[in-house]
Amino acid sequence: MHTDQVCSTWGNGHFQTFDGDVFQIQSTCNYVFTSLCRDSYQDFNIQIRRQNEDGRLVISSIVLKLDGPVVEVTLPLCQSGVCIEKTPTYIRVKAKLGLMALWNMDDSFMVELDEKYRNQTCGLCGDFNGRLIHDEFISHGVQMSPSDFADLWKIDGPTEICSESKQNPSWNCSAMRPMCERILSSSAFSSCHGLLDVDSFTSACVSDLCHCGNDFNRNINSPCICSTVSELSRQCVHAGGRPTNWRTRTLCWKSCPDSMQYSECGSPVPDTCSNPEASQTADDHCIDGCFCPPGTVLDDLTGKGCVPQSECSCVYNNQTYGPGESYHRKCKTCVCEAGRWRCLQRNCPGTCSVEGGAHITTFDGKAYTFHGDCSYTLAEVKYNQFVIQGELSQCGLTITETCLKSVTVALSGGIVSKHTHTHTHTHTHTHTLLPKVFAHFT
Repeated sequence: MHTDQVCSTWGNGHFQTFDGDVFQIQSTCNYVFTSLCRDSYQDFNIQIRRQNEDGRLVISSIVLKLDGPVVEVTLPLCQSGVCIEKTPTYIRVKAKLGLMALWNMDDSFMVELDEKYRNQTCGLCGDFNGRLIHDEFISHGVQMSPSDFADLWKIDGPTEICSESKQNPSWNCSAMRPMCERILSSSAFSSCHGLLDVDSFTSACVSDLCHCGNDFNRNINSPCICSTVSELSRQCVHAGGRPTNWRTRTLCWKSCPDSMQYSECGSPVPDTCSNPEASQTADDHCIDGCFCPPGTVLDDLTGKGCVPQSECSCVYNNQTYGPGESYHRKCKTCVCEAGRWRCLQRNCPGTCSVEGGAHITTFDGKAYTFHGDCSYTLAEVKYNQFVIQGELSQCGLTITETCLKSVTVALSGGIVSKHTHTHTHTHTHTHTLLPKVFAHFT
C-alpha cells in the first residue's frame, strides 16, 4: 500500500497532498503541482493547469520536467529512463528516478513518488513529511486558506490572465450529503472504508453537487458526482482495496471501444498480440479502465480491437502477416501462428572459396584478400568431423603474387587426402589422378 506516497487532483479542482490534506482550488492558473525543493538539482518539476469547459474544470496542460534531456515524444516511448504509454483510459509516465504519473486525459491526475523524496518536495502536493496541515497550511503560526496556499505555487507568466472562482460560503449544501453518503458507503466500496478517509471524499462530493449549476441538474450520472466517486475508487485500488464494479447504466456509466469491458481493477500493462503475456510482467497497482475480455488480447498490429490470440498477426521486416501467412528466406520457411512465427529450418549448403591464391570468400559471404606463405586452416568442424587446410605460397616475383599450392582434407575415421594441382594423396600418399571416390569423400 502506497497511499502516503500519492498526490492527486480530480474533479472541480480538488487536491489531496502526499500527507493527506484535502482542499479545493477552482482556478485556471498554472501551478507547481510538485517539485524537488530541498536540493540544488531538481530531479523533477511538474506543473498543471485547468480550463473551463462547459461549466466544468478539466486539466488542459501538464508539464513534466524530469531528470534528463527534454524530448518531443511519439507514444509509446521509452527513452533516457522515462517510459510514456497510452491506454484507452490513461496516459502513464514512469521514470527510473522514482516517479509514476497517471492522467485520465480529462480531470484526474495522480503522482506517486519514491520514499527517498520524503520531506524534500514542495508545490500543491505539499512537503511529503507525513504530517497533516504542518508546513503546508501553517505560516508563522497562522493557518492559511487553500487559496493563499495555492498562491505560493502559482507561476503564471507576467502577461497571462487566469481566473480563480471562490465558492459562496452562504450556500447550504447539507441537502446533498445523503446522496453522496449513500453512494460512497455502498457495499461496492466496503474494502475501501478501512483504507481511506471516506469523509473527505464525501465532503468533496457534497461541494461538487452543491456548486454544480443547473447544467447537470445535480443528477447521479453527471461529472458533478462521478469525478469524486471515481477518485475514491482509484485511490482505494492504490491502497490495496478491491472495489467492485459500482458503475451502472444510471450511475457514472463508462462505455468502451472495440468490444472492451470497463473494470475498476485491470492490469496497467495489457496483453496484446505483440506481447500476449505482458500483464504477467506488470509490477504496478491495477488501474480502472477499458480492458479486453478474458480469453482475448488487444490487437495492436492491425487495430481490430480484442481478438483471440489465435487470430493475431505477426510482423517481419516491418511487414504485417496474417494468421497462416508465411515468408521464405534462405534455409528457412516461417509461418504466422497465434501472433508468433513458427520456423522450419532447411539444410542448405554453404560455400567457402579461395580464388587466385589470395581472394577468400567465407561461408557467410564475407570477401577479403590475404597473401600468405604457410599452411592455414580453411574450415574445421569441432569434434574432429573434418579439417580442411590450404597451403599458400609465393609463386611470383613479389609477395603479393601467391598461389594455392595444396589442399589437405582430414575426415573422421582417419582418411586424409592431400590435393596438389591434378593429383590426390591418400593414407599411403600414393598419387592418383582426380576425380577419385573414397568412403565418405568424392
